[in-house]
Amino acid sequence: MSNTRESGISAVVNTFTSEETERWAGRLAALTGLHVYPRSLTPHEGTLFFLARDGEGKRLGMFAPAPVSGFEGGWSEAVVEGARGYLFLGPASAKNAAALREHLPFLRPRPLGLTKSVGCGDRLGLATPGHVRAVRKHTMAPIFAQQSIREMERTDRTPQQVMDDAVWGVFQEGWREGFGADADHLKTFEHIDRCVAAGFTFYTIDPSDHVDNEADTADEAAVRAKVEALPWNVL
Repeated sequence: MSNTRESGISAVVNTFTSEETERWAGRLAALTGLHVYPRSLTPHEGTLFFLARDGEGKRLGMFAPAPVSGFEGGWSEAVVEGARGYLFLGPASAKNAAALREHLPFLRPRPLGLTKSVGCGDRLGLATPGHVRAVRKHTMAPIFAQQSIREMERTDRTPQQVMDDAVWGVFQEGWREGFGADADHLKTFEHIDRCVAAGFTFYTIDPSDHVDNEADTADEAAVRAKVEALPWNVL
């Protein structure tokens, strides 16, 4: 690879503007034969990242001066806007989602603090693009990844799948304003560990298994006895 090629590609990518997304999406669609989501086009350090779709599902794409390591998929030489470089296409997989988060920080969930927020809760892994379009009309900070362990088990999803589905939706719609990720209704350390590994930033603990419902109607003596019987050495 020559320095001329690298500088040419970088120059083309670095001059990309949001006003040109439709034109670039059209060029990339013609080049790949895929439907390209215009809002996903993201230039970063000389590489243009994008999301596309074919009959089998969504695909991660890149146009770069040289192949970028850490992603699963295929690279081929291509010419865009007169610049010769490398085109990547790969699956919207967990590995590629993790690698993409390393390159594009806006795809990493973050704590929202005291900011007013709204929990979106994409239960099927399909709704985040619609949620992004909805929150664009308002000022609430979104929590795009939000699902309880119980719901995950019922829908046969894992914490990592919930996180990755949200990330692909955020990438598709070009949301750059940050988002939270709520691991909801957690009851065990094992559940917490799985959500920590997936990158969740907010944790809702469900203590219902340890609630003594009789305390609501017990007299004072009974309540005192219950309190004294608690395992204080552990607590």
